[in-house]
Amino acid sequence: MMDSIRGLLQGAGDPFDNDPLAIGGALPQEGPVDPRKAEKEPFQSKLDGYPEEFIIRDKQEVLTELLSRFESADDYRKPYEEVALRNFSLYRTQRREAIEGRSNLHIPRMYEQIDTLRSRIYKSVFSQRPYINFIPKVKATTTLEDYEDSTRKADIASALVDMQLENTGIRVKGYDFITSYLLAPIAILGVGWRYDEKLVKRKQTKTELILDPFGHVMVDETGSPVIQTRVEVAEQREVAMDDNEVININFFDFWLDPKGECLDTSRYVFHREWLTREDIEEKLIVMTAAHEGEGQAFSVDWDKVGSSDGLEEGREASRDEVGLSGEDDDEKDQRLRMYEVLNYWEDERYSMIINRKELAYDGPNPYWRHSSKPFSIATYEPIPNEVYGMSAAEIVSDLQEEINTHRNQRIDNVALALNKMYSILRDADVDESELVSRPGGVVRVDDHDDIRELRTTDVTSSSYTEEQIVKMDMENTLGVPSVVRGVDSTRQETATEIVTKSSNAGIRFDVKIMLFEAMGLTRLAKLMDMNNQQFIDDDRLIRLVGEEGIEDWRLVGPDEIVGEFDYRPAGPSVDPAANKELRRNQLIQVYELAMRTQNPYFNIYELSKELLESFDLRNTDKLLNSKEEVEQEQMEAMLKQQMMQEQMAAQQAQQGQGLPPEAMVGQVPGGLSEQAMAQALMDASR
Repeated sequence: MMDSIRGLLQGAGDPFDNDPLAIGGALPQEGPVDPRKAEKEPFQSKLDGYPEEFIIRDKQEVLTELLSRFESADDYRKPYEEVALRNFSLYRTQRREAIEGRSNLHIPRMYEQIDTLRSRIYKSVFSQRPYINFIPKVKATTTLEDYEDSTRKADIASALVDMQLENTGIRVKGYDFITSYLLAPIAILGVGWRYDEKLVKRKQTKTELILDPFGHVMVDETGSPVIQTRVEVAEQREVAMDDNEVININFFDFWLDPKGECLDTSRYVFHREWLTREDIEEKLIVMTAAHEGEGQAFSVDWDKVGSSDGLEEGREASRDEVGLSGEDDDEKDQRLRMYEVLNYWEDERYSMIINRKELAYDGPNPYWRHSSKPFSIATYEPIPNEVYGMSAAEIVSDLQEEINTHRNQRIDNVALALNKMYSILRDADVDESELVSRPGGVVRVDDHDDIRELRTTDVTSSSYTEEQIVKMDMENTLGVPSVVRGVDSTRQETATEIVTKSSNAGIRFDVKIMLFEAMGLTRLAKLMDMNNQQFIDDDRLIRLVGEEGIEDWRLVGPDEIVGEFDYRPAGPSVDPAANKELRRNQLIQVYELAMRTQNPYFNIYELSKELLESFDLRNTDKLLNSKEEVEQEQMEAMLKQQMMQEQMAAQQAQQGQGLPPEAMVGQVPGGLSEQAMAQALMDASR
């Protein structure tokens, strides 16, 4: 029977070769169907018309095949786990096998390189808001009116996503994401929609009438009822969150399809969470309610699920590498016990497995607006046709090992040179305790040939040279010379050399930041925007920032964020440190040109604002007069100058007629007094 279904699905264009799991869960039951959802579920439409017994899958059969997929993805990832563990240990204080009497230091050179790259990327991505700009898509049939309407919607949608990113703590999560990007073969962000309700206790003020012993309302002298006020604590259920949620996912909690070349071409992915039983049951309720009649929730045998001990292989190994292994979760309280939940995702399907023993849910992807896996991944150095790439740490890991070796060997060499060893004849009468170096020490011998010093060659000078070569190799490999890291160079360099190094490093960084934005941030913005269009069904108060930097709060409806947009990170796709001085000098030159030529096409206000901001000054608006203030001052200056010119002309005319100068006081041509001129100035200022 299943072979017949497989053949039918292959004829319809099944995305998996000979894979019956592509059919998903049960057929939808009779009843109204959301047309938006139907359009986004092509695999479900392929099942229409087939008998129900061909569609509903046996729970154990589905579980077996999903676990088979997981084992395949896990086997494919294992070599990369070893790379990630090594990178992690070299980034942190590596736990090495200690030998008594030998140096066992870890030199944080890799941390210095990684921290430099991380700081530059972070500054470039999160230095401007909104973090991501939305640009309306233009089609051949788009009219000017449609474009203006789409532009307005794009600004609103961008402001909404920007607020959500800030509310979800993107600055901290973004820092962790960039760290994973530089250390692990891939870095992963998860994007979902979270709805939480909580019982909240609040103080409330209540007023009530005072009754006399007979139950009558008491009144005061004026006949008004006597009222008393009291404060009580009331408990009520409130919506704690109904918004996009962004999470940073550990490399060891994510598995990709071995046949995929990127996230979009991967047929499936697995994402691991650790949840309590209560969290799992609440999640099942939400999934069942969201896809009534389409998804299939299974009863969970919690006795069969058992303990999750031994399932944290990667996470435990990463802590063990640096000597931070923790205890297994043997929590006796069932409310607090954590279970491994494997979330299986396709573009059109979602399943949930608990502790790799029980299938809890199988149904359509709940995110029908974007109909894709709700994740965004990035890798520092992509490998063509490979889903896992190379991290910055992996590229210089051998060099970090070499630095550790050189430093420890040099320390051992100095220690051996200071703590000398001796050769003694077997039959010599020498007290070995006297060989220990000490001030004023004496070694008594019968013959000076009975004992000889074993000389240790000093190799520290050559070791210093070798270490400098390794450090230079690391700088050249990652493009982070000393001038970019903000430290002094190990050798004298000319200004031309410094500028050349900074420029070359900036070019390499520009390429990396553009790749980072294309792989990680653009998809992140798309997923969040699509979720907003799907889940927001009421008015929202959104903060819009105008061209002058003035904030404007506006209440917008769900229809005002619906559209098709392109997504462009707002941060500069260039190294901010390497280009800041250059940009400032360019602005100064343009400003001088504008003031010298008095070209009316220059916007002096905006140019002045950009120039001040290039000095990293905050609240530049306080340092600049507004356009209205500047125009008012210019008008007043022009009127004063005109008044002075007219007074001088009047004086010259009166002097020509032989009138004394005091006759001109308070008069100007045209019969206007000084008071009238002052009134004219006030009117002009308005």
